[in-house]
Amino acid sequence: MQILTCLLLTLFILLPGCAQQEHTPVTDETGTVCPLPLPTVYVADIPCHDCPPTTASLTLRPDALYFLRVTSTNPETGAEESKAEIGVWKFVSVGNTILLTTYDNVAGTLLITPTNNLRVVKVSGGIIPPYVNYDLIRDDSKPGYDDVVRIKGMYSYMADAGRFTECLTDATFPVAMEAENAALEQAYMNTPHGQAEPILVTLEARLKSRHRMGGLRYEEAVVPVRFINIRPGIACDGKKSSRLRLVDNTWRLIEMDGKPINLDEVQSNPFVHLQTKGNRMNGFAGCNRFFGTYLVKGEIFFFNKRVSRRLACVSGMEMEDSFFKVLSATEGYRIEGEILELRDRNGKVLARLHAGGT
Repeated sequence: MQILTCLLLTLFILLPGCAQQEHTPVTDETGTVCPLPLPTVYVADIPCHDCPPTTASLTLRPDALYFLRVTSTNPETGAEESKAEIGVWKFVSVGNTILLTTYDNVAGTLLITPTNNLRVVKVSGGIIPPYVNYDLIRDDSKPGYDDVVRIKGMYSYMADAGRFTECLTDATFPVAMEAENAALEQAYMNTPHGQAEPILVTLEARLKSRHRMGGLRYEEAVVPVRFINIRPGIACDGKKSSRLRLVDNTWRLIEMDGKPINLDEVQSNPFVHLQTKGNRMNGFAGCNRFFGTYLVKGEIFFFNKRVSRRLACVSGMEMEDSFFKVLSATEGYRIEGEILELRDRNGKVLARLHAGGT
């Protein structure tokens, strides 16, 4: 922790593996071209009175992704210890600076010197004491960034393939089927969600260059070294997601067996409400209210342990019987826009429900 306090940049995020081509000039909002050669590596010995000998290696890529590795020597054992982070950088021609940004909006400011080195001039959030100014010197070593870093993004899984969209950049990567990929998949499959719905996850991961599927070109994939958590219904900014979800929503019946639902003046619309907590459900079938539980595992969707009063009604009994048969036969689902389709094991649409109140 003390090492990171002495560091200049404890800030990072993840950007695309292919947002810009390597030889595309990087410009700011005014159209001014960044003078730095890209991709490139900058290194520095970090001056810190209370820290062991520490060096920083900063890699800037043309796609606005940066990697930082900080290495220090343990004074007791003499062994090298490294910490790494990943983030986004931005060129600002006014002031001729480079800005570094992280998930928590902590930012570092680096001044581009006349010799195209980088001078640390400011770090927000108390990461670096304000009097610590020093230069990172360009190093012609081949850029390398295979370190394990913490990243946050929206993960989805469909057709035996995982996709990860990093939060700050919207860069999308395939997820490699190695390391803790199985734990990530399982967490996603066990979390109620809509069809291929992206869910916010936090990982410790690294980027890996690999051949594209069906081609000779390379792409970068996310290797999930450690799965940390999954947060359904939450967007990248930590607020409630505006995306329509399967759970914590009320679905109103509008169609069964391909025919629209026709209600008379005294009938209420059947609906079902799914809750995340305890996988509980409740609803109204046309005559009686019902309660129970449901199971979602990937594309599999079951209603089970359903209980209802089964009181007789003047109208609605026929619709209720049909609706209960639909719920019993449901084994799959799909969300299209604001419509939830309940499907049987063969993929046949049994009913359609619209998101909304009862």
